[in-house]
Amino acid sequence: MNWTWKKIGVIAGAGLIAVFLLGVMVDQALLPWIVSMTDTISVPGVVGKNVATASQQLADAGLVVMEPREQYSATVARGTVMSQLPYANTTVKEGRRIYLTISKGIETIRVPSLYGLTVRDARLSLMRIGLQLGDVTYESNDAIAVDRIAAQGVPAGAEIPSDGIISVVVSRGSAGIRVPSLVGLSLEEAQGILLDAGLIVGTIVYKESGAFDSGVVLSHDPPADSSVATGSAILITVTR
Repeated sequence: MNWTWKKIGVIAGAGLIAVFLLGVMVDQALLPWIVSMTDTISVPGVVGKNVATASQQLADAGLVVMEPREQYSATVARGTVMSQLPYANTTVKEGRRIYLTISKGIETIRVPSLYGLTVRDARLSLMRIGLQLGDVTYESNDAIAVDRIAAQGVPAGAEIPSDGIISVVVSRGSAGIRVPSLVGLSLEEAQGILLDAGLIVGTIVYKESGAFDSGVVLSHDPPADSSVATGSAILITVTR
């Protein structure tokens, strides 16, 4: 029984040695022979070329172009090869796989509408998508509430590079209208001037006066040079 197990062990050991020697022969003799039967190629340099042209040049050289990897670039035109592996002039065997990185061009972002937002909300909205708030200027605006954005430097929906800057105009509210001086004018004249200025005649108060003829404006409220909203009513005191 023991002798049988010894024979099995010897046979198994001999088999392992044979496998090892066969592996050495394949590695040292057969593989180099197979490799030597394959032509070597100097990898063409295709960086800076259009991807179609680069792929064709590599294929013509007997190389296999893998699915290109795309990457945004602010300096390399869209569809242009940015890098290659193996590098240019590397000596490789025919059929070697070549990996290309292709430019996607500048990354762009669609500009959102900032109309009606506060400056703070606009800044946060832009930051979330990779844009920046630029100059903030203030102008009077009758249609937009005070401290709300009335206009933006780049229109909503436009495509601009990431980190782009959007300037905005913020409403100061209504500009107001300067009340003209009406004292000494006739009531009819005062009414016409107010209408031309975007104001209206409000309450008319009559007052006796020995210094002026009847129907002359003695005073008005608000007084001259006051700033009021468009369409405001002006109280007028005229002589009886």
